[in-house]
Amino acid sequence: MKIFLKCTLSILTFLILNLSNTVFAQNEEVVKELIVEEVINRTISAKEKHTYAVQLDNGMAITGKVIQIGIDLVIDVYKPNGELLKQIDSPNGKDGDEPIDITANQSGIYKFIVHSLDKDAKKGNYALKVDQIISLPENTKRITKRELPTETLYNLWETSLTDNNAIDNFLANQHQRHIIEPIEGDNDNMLVTYFCMPNHNTEYVMLSGGPDFLGLRFQQLPSTKLHFVTQRVPKDARFNYGFNYFILDKAGPNGEIEYRDVIHAYDGTVEMPNAPIQKYINERENVTKGTLLQTLIKSEILDEDRRITVHTPVNYDSKTPHNLLIVFDGESYGARPNRSSRIPTPTIIDNLIAENKITPTVTILVWSMGKRSKDLVSEKFGDFITKELVSWVRSEYNIHPNPDKVVLAGSSRGGFASSFIAFRHSDVIGNVLSQSGSYWIKGTENENHWIYPEENGKLINLYKQSKRLPIKFYMDIGLYDAGASMLGMNRQFRDILELKGYEVDYREFKGGHNYVNWRGTLSDGLIALIGTE
Repeated sequence: MKIFLKCTLSILTFLILNLSNTVFAQNEEVVKELIVEEVINRTISAKEKHTYAVQLDNGMAITGKVIQIGIDLVIDVYKPNGELLKQIDSPNGKDGDEPIDITANQSGIYKFIVHSLDKDAKKGNYALKVDQIISLPENTKRITKRELPTETLYNLWETSLTDNNAIDNFLANQHQRHIIEPIEGDNDNMLVTYFCMPNHNTEYVMLSGGPDFLGLRFQQLPSTKLHFVTQRVPKDARFNYGFNYFILDKAGPNGEIEYRDVIHAYDGTVEMPNAPIQKYINERENVTKGTLLQTLIKSEILDEDRRITVHTPVNYDSKTPHNLLIVFDGESYGARPNRSSRIPTPTIIDNLIAENKITPTVTILVWSMGKRSKDLVSEKFGDFITKELVSWVRSEYNIHPNPDKVVLAGSSRGGFASSFIAFRHSDVIGNVLSQSGSYWIKGTENENHWIYPEENGKLINLYKQSKRLPIKFYMDIGLYDAGASMLGMNRQFRDILELKGYEVDYREFKGGHNYVNWRGTLSDGLIALIGTE
């Protein structure tokens, strides 16, 4: 009896399965093979699904289109294993093309099911055409050319397919780790391509600098050791950039332990073709240098001997009143005699005076001596500048007695310090030259984040709440400089000064927070504040 029941159940199961397969076959849309350049014209309703198929090997591609005529269609593309690869649906309504461009990532039969998502759609028509079925080698070139942003990169990649030394030869011929190329149809910008060869254990590489404040991530040139990233840059930009390698190391028999590190791998400078000319930063044969004197000032306020460098112009005349320029971060602004510097202030002053762009000026370069972060936000340091240093200079040199002939200058924190000291001592300091001033600084224990400040900086509130003081301002700031904290706060500070009635010469340049820009804009500030015109 048990054997009879088992046999009966097996027969019933067989009949049910065969019946189901018969019904499925009757309802399934006939599958049509896709053939290159064949045009298929059909009518379709909302309830219909038209199925097409093509045999593709891994890496091959098929291109073509479905032309919609009076009905909004989609094309569902299924891989050989039945998994949905892509749904093609352009936002073009009932008419227009649905482009087909599918690259196979496994070998087998790919199905293309044409149907409408609108259950209430009226009957419409379409035409399906296959343009190409592309082989793996040709598709590799086609996709790579589409993915790579420049012809140079594509040619380099294509050469590397047959020349194992192509990448090394390319790098050997580059003096910097970037190239600048035109963008067709764009008269304002050019494309900068950065490149590097990271260490074997580098997980990824990031670019810092330029118009993209948050940084850009490199990608690998296919099948090579070269990594690259591109950036659209205005033709009049100038900025520093750097590469950081994000390292991933592993330990343990099976790599159970992972630990990471960051290596700063490279620094470079991009100077675009139309970047502002920095005409005063180089020594000239026909310009006689002024005199540099390095000395110490004993300060009772700071309880120390502060190193300074004094620059007096050529043919200094002790009978003639001079402007007084005081510059912070002296080591970076040319305070070391016979040494190169990031900003050659003495050379700039010599050239400006030789061209009669500024009136005669004595310059004091105040050394940081490793204490800039503390000093440049300190009231005591401001007292030293105005009560001891200025007094000493007046006793040694003929300095004009009026505050409007005294300029306090600095970059970053130095810009903040110049504005802060002038605010507290406007009877001594009548001019502020601020290069990318750090106006986000609160000077409290819960300091603002240097990129994302939660509150106004100290000076913004001080100037906002006070009456107008007899101070003239020159301010500049880079468009690529730390977002809200730098560019934003500089604009806010400028607006407050202007609303209060201050005279402000405010400028922005296409660069970041670095000396490569400040060395050029220092002369702009001096001409604006103590120029001859």
